[in-house]
Amino acid sequence: MPPAAPSPRGGLAARQRRGTTEVPKGKQVAERPSSGGSDDTVKGIQVLQRQDVRFRDPREDIHVAALPIAGCAWVDTEEGVVLIDTLISESAARKTRERIRGEIKYIIYTHGHADHLGGARAFMDDGPEVIASTYLPDRLEKYQMLARYRARSSAIQFNIPELSVVARDWVYPTRTFLGEMTFSLGGKTFELHTARAETDDACWVWIPELKAAFIGDLMIGSFPNIGNPWKPTRFTLDWAKTLEEVRARQPELVLCNGAAVVYEGDEALAALDANIEVIRNLHDQVVEFINQGMHITEMIHAVEIPDHLKENPYLRLVYSRPEFFVFNTYRWYHGYFDDNPANLLPRPQKEVNSEIFGLIGGPEKILDRARALFAQGQAQLALQVLDVLIQAEPGNLQARRLHIELLEKRASEDYCLMSRNAWVYFMERDREFLRSRGDG
Repeated sequence: MPPAAPSPRGGLAARQRRGTTEVPKGKQVAERPSSGGSDDTVKGIQVLQRQDVRFRDPREDIHVAALPIAGCAWVDTEEGVVLIDTLISESAARKTRERIRGEIKYIIYTHGHADHLGGARAFMDDGPEVIASTYLPDRLEKYQMLARYRARSSAIQFNIPELSVVARDWVYPTRTFLGEMTFSLGGKTFELHTARAETDDACWVWIPELKAAFIGDLMIGSFPNIGNPWKPTRFTLDWAKTLEEVRARQPELVLCNGAAVVYEGDEALAALDANIEVIRNLHDQVVEFINQGMHITEMIHAVEIPDHLKENPYLRLVYSRPEFFVFNTYRWYHGYFDDNPANLLPRPQKEVNSEIFGLIGGPEKILDRARALFAQGQAQLALQVLDVLIQAEPGNLQARRLHIELLEKRASEDYCLMSRNAWVYFMERDREFLRSRGDG
């Protein structure tokens, strides 16, 4: 990875001026992002800056507000309203609050990610009880502790400017629990279940009278988000087991991706079945390869989605991807050591690459080989070869220009939000570096 350019925020701002491609992460995605604009620049995928809230009413007493990457739902009862999740921002939440008729008695968090908690303060006028997993407050404390890292990683992942670090005014739960919790309100029963899935503080809700399951991000309308290059390990096997618990109830309505995606009838069961099968299948492949002693860098290419699921409409690769799934599951079961003694207590990567560079004897050999690999259609391998030069000579302008070409090639063929935005982010940092050297 190349060292930071003098002003990464400037590069991000430049990217924002050129524009971005907007692709939601859920079921409503219908098209791939453009591979370039009028200046033929590959663009990142933008989902966070859109605040056009869409509303729908899956049932007479169930209502949904949806953004491209977040959603919430509320359930009307004879004695008040139960709100499940709160959207990502107070501005979107205020628009939603205007649609809610009746007093909000309870807010339930399905987990502690910001796109589920961010709008909570807009719903607090009635003084509702806020219910969440016992582990959720710990997550909010971690967010404060790692605020600078989270600002940087969010800029990469979501194609946004790296925001100044400020303390978030989170609405903490007033009641927490582990396991199961049930309450009744206005003739409806709300069964709450904690789980370990995308997070350790997951919670899903079952309303038996409506045969409706509100499952947060246990499904997102595309390939399950089991694995994120910037986030802690996720709970692969527990995730599948939790979806199986939901499936066993034979739901007629499943609200997921916060509640931005709604599945009904046979479609709800089909989506659950597809997610359960792909998680179980890929999980078992990872376990088998660990037992065989396969290296993780080989494993991410060996594990494959079964052929009959590759075109499944509920598993499209628009947000996460199987390689991230493999890294994640491997990390849960396997320590960092890859059975190569050179990697047990390694020297810094930059130091090792400098030694290799010295043996090669000059930049031209590396540049020539990287260009040859690129011409052969091996952009990823070319990136890794070129990294030897960039780590050793970060100011080499030829290397930086070639690096941009390689990253642009990778981005132009990548329609997964997280990986595409990563290619674009580092491409822009290279461009900013070149501009700082009068080469832009």
